[in-house]
Amino acid sequence: MERLAKLRESFLEQAHSGGPPAFHDATVTAIDTEAYTCDVLLDDEVEVFEVRLRAVVSSNQSIDVLPAVNASIVVGKIGEDDFILIAADVITSYRVTIGAMVLKVDATGFQLSNGTTSLKDVLTGFVTQMLAIYAPKDIAGIENLQTLINSLLV
Repeated sequence: MERLAKLRESFLEQAHSGGPPAFHDATVTAIDTEAYTCDVLLDDEVEVFEVRLRAVVSSNQSIDVLPAVNASIVVGKIGEDDFILIAADVITSYRVTIGAMVLKVDATGFQLSNGTTSLKDVLTGFVTQMLAIYAPKDIAGIENLQTLINSLLV
């Protein structure tokens, strides 16, 4: 851990040698899930509002990471009053979107979907059909599959 701290310190010293600090430690004080921004307490003394959680300010979605309130984070300064989340020690949601394909992970489980079709719907339908058209020897085992699907997929 000490070696990692030294590497981080060295990186920050080199990054800051030509100008003002570009990276700052901060703590998340609020999250705006509509605008995909957060408010932070920068270096334990200055409050900064509307820190970007997405690389580009747009309605497009690609990779969305929501840090938890009170999470320790690193933000990068990319403009006079413009900051972006670089890393967080605790997140509440992670979502990757490519076209209609979405992979979302949060505390309730994960969701994989393509438009209106989700992996959970497909697997649940499969188990339902197996129980309806097949007289298996181990009905309880197949019903247990449904319980496992429900515990993993949202």
